Amino acid sequence: MARFLPVTNGRLFVGFDEHHRIRELTYPHVGKDNHAGSAGFRIGALVGGKFLWVGESDQVSHKYRDRTMTGQVRFEWEVPISWLLGFEDWVDLDLDVFLRRVTVTNRMSAPSEITLFFHQDFTIQYSDIGDTALHLPEPDVLVHYKDKRYFLAGILDSGHGQGRIREFACGKKHGSQEGTWKDAEDGQLSGNPIAQGAVDSVFSVSLGLAPGESKSFTYVLVCGDSEKRVIDTFREMGEKGVERSLTQSEGFWNFWIDSHVLPLDPLPDSARKLYELSLILLRTHWDSRGAVVAAVDSESLNYSRDTYSYLWPRDAAIVAHALDLAGFGDLTRDFYSLLPSLLSDQGFLHHKYHPNLSIGSSWHPFGRPGTPPYPIQADETAIPIWALYQHFEQYRDLDTIRPIYHHFVLPAARFLSSFRDRGTGLPLPSYDLWEERGGVGTHTAASVFAGLSAAAAFADGFGDRTERDLFRTAAAEVRQGILSHLYDTESGVFLRGLVLDSSGDLFGDATPDAAVSSLFLFHVLPEQDIRLTRTMDWLERELWVPGPIGGMARYRNDSYYQQDSSVPGNPWVIATLWLLQWKIATTPSPHSNSQIRSLVDWVLDRAGESGMLPEQVHPETGARLSVSPLAWSHAEWVIAVSHLALHRAPRPHPWDEP
Repeated sequence: MARFLPVTNGRLFVGFDEHHRIRELTYPHVGKDNHAGSAGFRIGALVGGKFLWVGESDQVSHKYRDRTMTGQVRFEWEVPISWLLGFEDWVDLDLDVFLRRVTVTNRMSAPSEITLFFHQDFTIQYSDIGDTALHLPEPDVLVHYKDKRYFLAGILDSGHGQGRIREFACGKKHGSQEGTWKDAEDGQLSGNPIAQGAVDSVFSVSLGLAPGESKSFTYVLVCGDSEKRVIDTFREMGEKGVERSLTQSEGFWNFWIDSHVLPLDPLPDSARKLYELSLILLRTHWDSRGAVVAAVDSESLNYSRDTYSYLWPRDAAIVAHALDLAGFGDLTRDFYSLLPSLLSDQGFLHHKYHPNLSIGSSWHPFGRPGTPPYPIQADETAIPIWALYQHFEQYRDLDTIRPIYHHFVLPAARFLSSFRDRGTGLPLPSYDLWEERGGVGTHTAASVFAGLSAAAAFADGFGDRTERDLFRTAAAEVRQGILSHLYDTESGVFLRGLVLDSSGDLFGDATPDAAVSSLFLFHVLPEQDIRLTRTMDWLERELWVPGPIGGMARYRNDSYYQQDSSVPGNPWVIATLWLLQWKIATTPSPHSNSQIRSLVDWVLDRAGESGMLPEQVHPETGARLSVSPLAWSHAEWVIAVSHLALHRAPRPHPWDEP
């Protein structure tokens, strides 16, 4: 279950599976409404009288071009004849057009011909009901549409202008009809010009090549809200030219990467490359309107009939914080400026949101015995306040911050300060970081402490002394509640939290959980505090996964995508990166430390050649599990590298104890 080499312009997003089939095609919001069918957009080839689907050949390269959002994938065949097939994929910066430059090389000593088949499998707006596929003789393209979603597939030549397709077919893909991809397998297409309902389409392009010769053309997929719009855009793309589109895209991404501010010279070249690639991947998950989605990988539908293509406020805030550390505050302001519009009347942020900012799906019951009073995770309200203050500390952009402070920070912090148990000082029950348990998680309490502390610092700066004192007192009470009620004096480590039982009572949960690292990440205690060092050492002992892969499990007996019940759980990238950040913060000379080098190598191995970091991996094979790439994984890598590059622990904040 993985996606590779996503490309986007903030409106049109395209992602691929391991066979380089288009499997994610979202428009006009990143992550919202996957219009690609479950089988993906296949590519076929007829060579030497034999038909095959690309992906059945040997894949020899699968990566981004360095420092760009251009995917590069190469396939080769030796039987029945020797051919090399290369793809360069990108999305135009200005036009809503996906471009795939196809280069074919004849490696035979004799002239030969190849016919390539391009298959379009749309389920527009997540449904195959009522779609239409048709061929337009002029300008010789295929169009799929429903409602106000139109998609045009065609060919542009290597210079400026439209190419011609060889054959085409539009057909049905329901009942006993498998679709036009089956029509392609005999090497000839029916020429059916239109089909309605659950439909697909395919067209072919033939090339004759001399020995050793290479030829290129470009497949384009245009998105718009009307037939006229996609035809006009197709022609505009032809006038602009494929080469200009590519050089503009690659020039922009090189320019963008060069604008980051961190001194990366001390880092190994492989770590620097993954850092820069992670910046690009974080940008692929960033909608042009400021929403940040967790992942765009619809394979998760097979597990839960839902996806990760939502804005979780916590995940998005961590992504924004990572990009802030890298120097991209102009981008992150778009996300922070959304926060007031997302806030509920009560003052909290909901579980998650669609990329168009409507409230997303949830599985959190509330308001009944044994459940929290609201269907929320309190850390999702607290962490954005904390991240916003880190942004302000770095950029001092008061004109941007002031309206966000008044319309988000103040009401959200008032909610957090009131949403507490007056006896313990801790937050009232909500759902934990992992969205599984109702109660008072240590991670939740630590994030609320950080959010209230940040709100107090904001209020102090803006001269709101009453609010400053309210938030400062509430933060201190939360911190004391953590030390008094979430620390187990008998074992000498912190609890995962207090969990609600069916009657509504709270009981201590001592399960080792990597989320307890939040006590360090949010500066609840200084790194030298014996209670914290003992807890972090305990987490490493209990959650490091034995075997050939290693890495940190999320928590003991984690059943989510469980592969082997004899180990604590599957290795999670973010949990391992929290351990890396801890080691960096507590090691005098991190660049020469063997444990840190080993953890860095672990992350690089999980990224592989493509650079895609998943949520978790198989404990015995290292294969990607759950979604991939996961924006949060790449954000934690950027944060860790930022701390390592600067040779220091995370910057202390005004509320830190001496």
